[in-house]
Amino acid sequence: MHNHRLRPLALALLAAFTAAQAEETLLGTVTVQATRNPDVELTRPDSSTPATIYRVERETMRLFDSPGGSNPYTSVAELPGVKITTVDAYGLNNMQGGQKGMRVRGEVSTHGVSGTVEGLSLNGPGPGPGYLFLFDKENIERIEFAQGPIAADRGGIFNSYGALDSRLRWPDAQAGGELNVSIGSSDFQRFQARADSGVLASGTSLFVSTSSSSADKWRGEGEGPASRKNLALGIRQELGDLRLGLLYAQNDQAQHNYKALTYTQARDLDHYRKYDYGTSPANADYYDYNRQDFRNQAVIGDIRYRFSGDTSLTIKPFYAQEKGYYLYAGSAANQALKWLIDHETYGVSSEFATRLADTDLKFGHSWTSTAPPGPPTARQQFQIVNGKLVFQQWALLSDLVDRHEFNVFYASAQRRFDALTLNGSLRQVRETLPGIDAYKAGSATAGAAWDVPLEIAIAKASKDPVRSVSSRSFDKLLPQLGASYAFSPAVELRINAGQTLGGPSFDAFNQAPAGGIMRSQQYWDQLRPEVATGVDLGLRLRFDDVYLDPTLYYSRSRDKAISVFSPTTNTVYSQNIGKTEASGLQLAAGWTASNHLQLLSAFSYSRSTFIDDVRTTGGALLPVAGKQLPDVPRVMGNVGAVWRYGKFSAAPMLQYVGPRWATSTYDQRVPGYWLADLNLGYSEKAAWGRWTAALGVMNLFDRQYIGQISTSEVNTTANGAIYYPGAPRTVVASFGLKF
Repeated sequence: MHNHRLRPLALALLAAFTAAQAEETLLGTVTVQATRNPDVELTRPDSSTPATIYRVERETMRLFDSPGGSNPYTSVAELPGVKITTVDAYGLNNMQGGQKGMRVRGEVSTHGVSGTVEGLSLNGPGPGPGYLFLFDKENIERIEFAQGPIAADRGGIFNSYGALDSRLRWPDAQAGGELNVSIGSSDFQRFQARADSGVLASGTSLFVSTSSSSADKWRGEGEGPASRKNLALGIRQELGDLRLGLLYAQNDQAQHNYKALTYTQARDLDHYRKYDYGTSPANADYYDYNRQDFRNQAVIGDIRYRFSGDTSLTIKPFYAQEKGYYLYAGSAANQALKWLIDHETYGVSSEFATRLADTDLKFGHSWTSTAPPGPPTARQQFQIVNGKLVFQQWALLSDLVDRHEFNVFYASAQRRFDALTLNGSLRQVRETLPGIDAYKAGSATAGAAWDVPLEIAIAKASKDPVRSVSSRSFDKLLPQLGASYAFSPAVELRINAGQTLGGPSFDAFNQAPAGGIMRSQQYWDQLRPEVATGVDLGLRLRFDDVYLDPTLYYSRSRDKAISVFSPTTNTVYSQNIGKTEASGLQLAAGWTASNHLQLLSAFSYSRSTFIDDVRTTGGALLPVAGKQLPDVPRVMGNVGAVWRYGKFSAAPMLQYVGPRWATSTYDQRVPGYWLADLNLGYSEKAAWGRWTAALGVMNLFDRQYIGQISTSEVNTTANGAIYYPGAPRTVVASFGLKF
């Protein structure tokens, strides 16, 4: 059994190390600029800086991404060091709460959706879908993912996991249009269309794009999503050295949630693989009491003035909103909760770039204001009576007084001295925590008279000064330094060091005062951001038809948010006191074997461990020092290929994820798994355009496995339902037309 699990890993290593001679090709996980096939634009690593940055191009998304057409997380699933787990094959299901299924080098992306769009943080820390489904992949030009120490101009709000940035496809220079239709397993249906005006005589260009997607859940009753309606509009105006752009995007998405399994159930997928919520409306396990509905929208401005060929000023204002709810089972069999979410985020970023004394310089500032913050602020509680939900009381009631704001100033410089490249940057971050007024909820808001909109309930309720918190600020200065040296055109050594930022433990707001904590403000005053200090050491090897990009990394984090025992309160709650250490090796490799065949591979070995033991319930010592964090596999790898012959193409991908522990008591082990995907395509060019047909099969051999584990850094839940089975074999047929 042990050898059987290692076989996919052996294949991954073999493909990675036998790849040796290319100019620059990176596919999904790596990139190649294959001169033998210039019409194919694939993923490539960014070699312009000493940092570790991967670029996923549109062609890679088409060949290897999930067919749902929106989630940027699934676009980077084959990159080294990245683990993406979705509960459905299409990447369309939004996980309730702050974890959305992404880990990078062992670091979990917490506090909701992570990443930026055009360098802008369209959503602050929060549990909603954020921007994950806001843009169709057809409207994304590329996705860039920086890992390890992050340069100051790539930050985002929090970047301890890395910096994921989606670059938009603004109006095309040439007039044209495209249509895409897909159907697949679980009654999946998707229609997408885009039209571009091209650049008009006035220097104006426009585009409009729309899509509609739906699917049944692959297990249990319900839909995932019932409907996803997407709209995007964009305009650009060229006025000599001035360029103006404005883009609007909107996404409406309703879906039923997937139910998590317990560890006992997760070990018996023969019986529980399709286990889900029930069909009786008499109790909270009913599938229609476990659902969500959101509308997300954003407006992005892009103003750029070019003073000269080397000097420009770019200003990007934005506004974004997400509004909706999660409905889910409460703590009692006849109880359901409705988590109301109405987040509004806006801000502006500006950057001045120039070249002075052969040095590329950037000076920038970004301001992001969001409301509410990460912790839940409003929840309704319902009782199930005769198969219907009847309002019972407000379980949580609070109102934002001061917004959650981020001010970032940065400067960066890069210069080349023949074979040597040096760069450095400095990022000054000021985070201002929000002020929140809490109101007396529970029995004080019970009865039909309180079944009113949130604003009216707040106006009627009594303020709770014990649970209310005031705004406060803290500052962090984050440096970054990098260098690379080209010993020859084929061999380059690079090093990159610096600090990154993680989020404060916002969940402390909802912790009831206890022991020596008399007011919630005392919890609030303890909050501080996580800071990670790390270094990447790598090689870039470029030969005739092969590239190899190995990277060694090391980092230490302090003030990580972990749920541990406090002797002050005699309770367990989330605190910014954790210390962890991470080290590992990752490798991206590719081989352009011929005009028709390209091979690619990624491999990562990760050690992510606690530095100190921690205390849990009752103050019991949890001996975790030196042990692997929950949900972090030591080994991951993949091997893929793109074969093209005339009008036909085939793109197989084999992925391996090693075993991992689900709890920090190390009594719940999840076995490793391997998956195979295959995409077959046919393309025909006609006088009026080009049409393509494709057949994709995900989880080709219908492997049973546990993908997503909803767990925190310290998780001691012995019988908690935190396991989500991976989707079964899924088949999708698609047809596309470009003209």
